[in-house]
Amino acid sequence: MRKLLLTSTALVAATSMINYASADVSVSGGFEWGYSSQNSDITASNGDSFRVDNEVVITFTNKTDTGLTITGRYDVDGDAAAVDESSITIAGGFGSIRLGQDDGAEDAFGINEGDLIAEEGAYAVGSASILTNAGETGNTNGNKITYFTPAMGALKAGVSFTDSGSNQSTATDRTAYGASYTMPLGNGTVVAEYNAGTTESSVAGGTDTDHDNYGVTVTMGAVSAILSAATQKDGTSDNEATGMAVKYDMGGGMYVAGSILDSEDDKQVSAGQPEAYESNVVEVGYTVAPGLTAKVTHINYDYKRGGNTLAVSDDKGTATKFTLTASF
Repeated sequence: MRKLLLTSTALVAATSMINYASADVSVSGGFEWGYSSQNSDITASNGDSFRVDNEVVITFTNKTDTGLTITGRYDVDGDAAAVDESSITIAGGFGSIRLGQDDGAEDAFGINEGDLIAEEGAYAVGSASILTNAGETGNTNGNKITYFTPAMGALKAGVSFTDSGSNQSTATDRTAYGASYTMPLGNGTVVAEYNAGTTESSVAGGTDTDHDNYGVTVTMGAVSAILSAATQKDGTSDNEATGMAVKYDMGGGMYVAGSILDSEDDKQVSAGQPEAYESNVVEVGYTVAPGLTAKVTHINYDYKRGGNTLAVSDDKGTATKFTLTASF
């Protein structure tokens, strides 16, 4: 009996190893080092700093005999040694279902002027409630279910639901959805995208937070352009933001890009001044070698706290970044 049990255990282990070996495993990574110099009206923000932002992504992919593609994905923060995202995706003729800690549908169909700028250009003070880009908001890596339709010609769509837990006194469940439509334009393409979402208030009888975001990306030859808009509303804020960006591929691994943003909150007003944020960004990037890119980004920004009593003060200034990124 003992011999039979050991033999059965060995067979199960061998089968598991065979199944494991049949999966395709890929490991990729991004390692980034940066230097920033900020000229700010706020003393604590004024000065220079170094930073790192490194990650490792491990992906397991297996295709079943029935034609399903199953993908497991881990996205690990290389600096904090913590898992940022962890999910499983089941895909087939019906589309795909993604389960676990990952971005929602609003991220997949989000669009903002910063999509053409490689580096973050937001410099509103930390206590600001204003939108700092004209894109999707409310997305988190919380545990969720997301469904994406198969491509229906030029149309794609998706929906996601985040369950924040069983404690209804602190629950902030979220539902989001989005879609995109791609069409040809001369020797280029136009992609129109829309997404929206609602995060439920954790307070009984409280006000939910709603957002929507939409825009178009036009690509013709070496030139790409984005126009985008976004709103976010809750009991205390009524944010509206618009953005525009242009990027030109100069050839030889070099590009130049620029963006502008205008954002206001008409509910956070003091002495006729709403909470507001404006920024102008210019960036130049160069591919030093395959997998190695250098970027210089310059930001002009102007933040008005308006009626936001949590914000420390107004802030106006500039920031310059040098970033070196290696991808594997």
